Amino acid sequence: MSFNEISILIIKELNQLDLELKNIAAELDETTKENILSYFFSIPGKRLRPTLTFLSAGSISSELTPSAEHNLIQLGLGLELIHSSSLIHDDIIDGDLLRRGQKTLNKTFGNKIAVLAGDTLYSRAFTIFSDTLPRKFSQVMGAVTESMSIAEILNANNPSPDRETYFKIILGKTASFMSACCRLGASIADATEENSNMLSKYGKNLGMAYQILDDYIDEDPVAMKNVTIEDAFQFAYNAKVSIENLKDSAYKQSLIMLVDYILDFYSPKVKNVLKIGV
Repeated sequence: MSFNEISILIIKELNQLDLELKNIAAELDETTKENILSYFFSIPGKRLRPTLTFLSAGSISSELTPSAEHNLIQLGLGLELIHSSSLIHDDIIDGDLLRRGQKTLNKTFGNKIAVLAGDTLYSRAFTIFSDTLPRKFSQVMGAVTESMSIAEILNANNPSPDRETYFKIILGKTASFMSACCRLGASIADATEENSNMLSKYGKNLGMAYQILDDYIDEDPVAMKNVTIEDAFQFAYNAKVSIENLKDSAYKQSLIMLVDYILDFYSPKVKNVLKIGV
């Protein structure tokens, strides 16, 4: 199973998203006369968060009005800009020199420029939210970005957290964001509160599993002290259970396949890490 197979239903939306990201990067770079953001977006990631958003919307309704379709793309764009900004800031905090096989912005342009580039993406994201989307969307994402920042502070102030604190950190850093992606995508398609809650729980559990596995790949001693791979698989199972009562559709199946993809993607690497640990 490949990521392309999972995202085939939303390939049009993902292609539109990439085009809009490139246009925003070029527009912002024009004001600085340097290709700072175009450089960052030159090697795209998986677009996992917009993928969750688009699939969640599709699982509620596969036929959106032109207005709703436009808002869905703008939502995905805003979410990806927030995520990209957080990656830039994370690279600065962690002193990382490579991302997606190329030098990080902080390595290439220096910390000062990288911080400002990340801030610029945050600003453009919330401009999109305030100009295009319902007010409650800005409120949700304001709370999410606050949660992400608090989780980073909690992480920095607790070099050796216990299991409960570790879960609080990854919930704030990752899972709350993925939960919001699913909930807001469903909202674009006029989901009921029940369906929105199901998809929100799906995103939260998927995010917890994703971050635990990612931490294991990085051989994070905090994760390896507090949780096991079985914890990640339990969260993944909970993600699938969360949408059991969602109506059957190809989009719902893609959400289920996405859980399996993440588990399959990380499993061989995790096994290698565990072998080395032994």
